Amino acid sequence: MGADDLSLDFDPLHTLGFLVTDWIEAHCRVPGGVYEGEPLTFNGWQLYCTVNHYRVHPGAVPDPRRLLAPFVYRRSVIVGPQKCGKSPWGAGMLLAEAVGPTLFAGFAKGGEVYRCSDHGCGCGWEYAYEPGEAMGVPRRKSLLGLLAYAESQTANVYEPLQTMILSGPLQDFVFVREGFIRLPNRGKIVPLSAAARSKLGQPLTGGLGDESGLYTESNKVLDTWQTMRRGIAAMQGRTIELTNPWDPTENSAAQQAFAAKATDIFRYHREPPKNLDYAKKRDRRKIHLYVYGDSPWVDPPSAIDPEADELMETDPPQAERFFGNRVVQNLGSWMRIEAWRSRGETRTVKPGEAITVGFDGSDTDDWTGFRCETRDGYQFTPTLPDGRPMIWDPAKSGGQVPRAEVRAGMAHIMATWNVVRAYCDPPYWESEIDAWAEEYGEKRVIRWYTRQAVRMHPAAERLLTDVVKADKAGEGFRHDGCTVTHNHIAAVRRRYATATPTAVAAGLRYVLAKPGDGRKIDMAIPSILAHEAAGDVTAADDWPKPANDLIFFA
Repeated sequence: MGADDLSLDFDPLHTLGFLVTDWIEAHCRVPGGVYEGEPLTFNGWQLYCTVNHYRVHPGAVPDPRRLLAPFVYRRSVIVGPQKCGKSPWGAGMLLAEAVGPTLFAGFAKGGEVYRCSDHGCGCGWEYAYEPGEAMGVPRRKSLLGLLAYAESQTANVYEPLQTMILSGPLQDFVFVREGFIRLPNRGKIVPLSAAARSKLGQPLTGGLGDESGLYTESNKVLDTWQTMRRGIAAMQGRTIELTNPWDPTENSAAQQAFAAKATDIFRYHREPPKNLDYAKKRDRRKIHLYVYGDSPWVDPPSAIDPEADELMETDPPQAERFFGNRVVQNLGSWMRIEAWRSRGETRTVKPGEAITVGFDGSDTDDWTGFRCETRDGYQFTPTLPDGRPMIWDPAKSGGQVPRAEVRAGMAHIMATWNVVRAYCDPPYWESEIDAWAEEYGEKRVIRWYTRQAVRMHPAAERLLTDVVKADKAGEGFRHDGCTVTHNHIAAVRRRYATATPTAVAAGLRYVLAKPGDGRKIDMAIPSILAHEAAGDVTAADDWPKPANDLIFFA
């Protein structure tokens, strides 16, 4: 969504957004930068997001027992590049939620006016409603949480918040204290982090999550944020998330919000045109001008462009995420998940069709599974006769992989398709693989040790190359879009014996590693093995010859 796309698709009277925007301008000052001390005025994306966050249903009726019901959106998630103004906007929104007119109070009939003097503020500000416009009132008592992935990170919003209070009319009845901000009626704004979970028992009426793209299961902030949101929902409150683009391999709070099917989440992410290549300097400048188009305090040519140019030399994904406003993987990722996703295709592999098989097994922790690949490069996860995919999470089977099911799975594969070659990783499964080799043939079932880096590295590179290379539409490697395999491949990291920023460019040998946050990578292994087996069968010319290729001699 770009600057030219910021148009409303609803009646502009059906929102508290303009009232809240004007209230913030009257009560808050710009906390820093070239506009420091001037009224905090929302324009462009800031105004657009405010108006949408406070959008109300046309037929809404004020009801003190159902405070959330009038609003179209339960929460908002805002994604933007570095220094585009997210933190000042978030601080202003928090103050509005604290003591401003953010609860729906019906639609104006004509002549109604919001007066600060009616709500404990002596600044004299008034707002005259248009006939039919949504009206607002403050909460009687607000208790707001400000969450960040670390205590030091809360300063991004908390410091502008304090400056806004101390530099305007709010200082007369909103007080900055040590460790919190005191609001009327014993309300508070409290900075939080995962380390301060004990504070989450407070009856929060609203909250803001700063840099939710960093809230993951591994750092425990995702759980903290979800706990905080549950409490706020119980108090009929609403939340806002602010973040830079996330790393798509980390399954962060922001990523989950954008992937959710819920329709009551307002999502804003101004993505630059896909035809612009961030690696090209000219396109990079166009991207910066686009994503900072309505952030006038940022001057891309003199500030953003040179910083991004320098960062491109050592960490291109970081530059593209933080300045180009794109969701891209970190440097250590094995495969660009967008490339893998683009190879998805739904098709049926007919019984009797020639395939190769990859198998990787575990016992009590990692997952076990099969992947198969056809002669023309279509890879898929086979299913058991009852339709379940041949992927086993030991946690769902009493803590141990159900070996009888796995053996039945291999028997079903062998009976259903013409397995030319199966590469199987032996650890934990030596006895089963020996039995398979004896039953189906040593030339069909082959022990393939993935722990041997000298073999595994080129096999991983073969799949990686065939996924990311340019092919004509419908040609080359494709896959079935298996969700588990997708997630596991997205999580794979490269680990080098000598880690340097230039390791990728130098072509050093690496091994595949877990990201260290509990996510699994196991289904990436049989994918690599099935593809390696298919390549080796092709090189050996061992694929069965089609019937129409046979030549008969009299």
